[in-house]
Amino acid sequence: MEFDQAIAELDTLIGTLERDGDERALLLLQLIDAIHRPGIELISAGELDHPVALSLLAMYDLAPVDDQIQVEEALDEVRPYIESHGGGLELLDVADGVVHVRMSGSCHGCAASAMTLRRGVEDALRKHYDGFKEVVAHPPEEDAAEGGNGAGELGLLQIEGRNGGGGDSGGSELLQIGGLKRPVFVDVGPLSDLPPGELKAVEADGEPILLANVAGEAYAFKNVCAVDGRLPLDGGRLTGAVLVCPWHNCAYDARSGKRVDDEERDGKPLAVVPVAVRDGTLQVAVNVA
Repeated sequence: MEFDQAIAELDTLIGTLERDGDERALLLLQLIDAIHRPGIELISAGELDHPVALSLLAMYDLAPVDDQIQVEEALDEVRPYIESHGGGLELLDVADGVVHVRMSGSCHGCAASAMTLRRGVEDALRKHYDGFKEVVAHPPEEDAAEGGNGAGELGLLQIEGRNGGGGDSGGSELLQIGGLKRPVFVDVGPLSDLPPGELKAVEADGEPILLANVAGEAYAFKNVCAVDGRLPLDGGRLTGAVLVCPWHNCAYDARSGKRVDDEERDGKPLAVVPVAVRDGTLQVAVNVA
C-alpha cells in the first residue's frame, strides 16, 4: 500500500470511529504516537543503538533483532505448556549461541523435564534463534544456595544443539541428571510400524497411548482429548505437526501437545509421554507422564 493511500485510509477509519462515538479512535492515535514518536526522535538524532529506536526499527524488519529478544520470543512459545504443568522457565543468559535457562516448579527434579527441554525448548530455539548452539538448564536458586556441586547433586541438564558442542554427537542430547525419578520405558512396537505422518494407538502398562510420527520423529501422548479427558484421539488426523481431534475438532501441536487452534490461550494441552527409540523399537515411559 502506498504511503499517501495509507494516510488517507487511516484518516477515514479514525473519522468513522469518531462519528460512531467510539473512544478507541483517540486511543488509537495516542498509541501510534506513543510508539513511534520517541523512536523517530532518537533515529533523527542518530541514536540508532538506543533500545527504543531499535525496537521501532525491528517492528519493520529494519534492524537486526537482539539475541536476547529472539530467545525470549522462542521461550514464550513453550512457556504456556510448561506453566500448564505447574512449572516455570526463566532465561538467565545468552552467550555465543548458548542459552542458559532455569526450570522451576514441578518441572525441576522431574525426568520428563528433559523431554520437555529437548522437544519443546530446543525446537523453539532452533526455529526462532538463528545462532542457537545449545541450551543448558540450571537448578533453582534455592537449590544452588544449599551448596550443590553441579550435575551430580543439582540435576543439571545440558542439551547440545545441532550446530554446537564438540565431538561427534551430531546433535544428540547429553544428559547429566542427578536425583531424578528414572523413567521406565516399555516397548510399544517397531518404529517401522509408524510411518511419517501417521498416528497409532497402543497400550503401555495398561495406559492408552497415542503415537505420532512428525517428519520422521516419534512423539507420544496419553490417548485422550484434553477437552473432556475421556474420548480417545486415535481416528483423528495428523497434518504436518498438527493433530486434530476426531470428536471436538480441536487442534494440538503433535510435538509439544499444546493447543494451536482458536482456543489456544485457555485450552488444556495433551499429556506428554516420554518416548525413545532403541534398536528400531519404540518405547514409552508412562511412569513419569
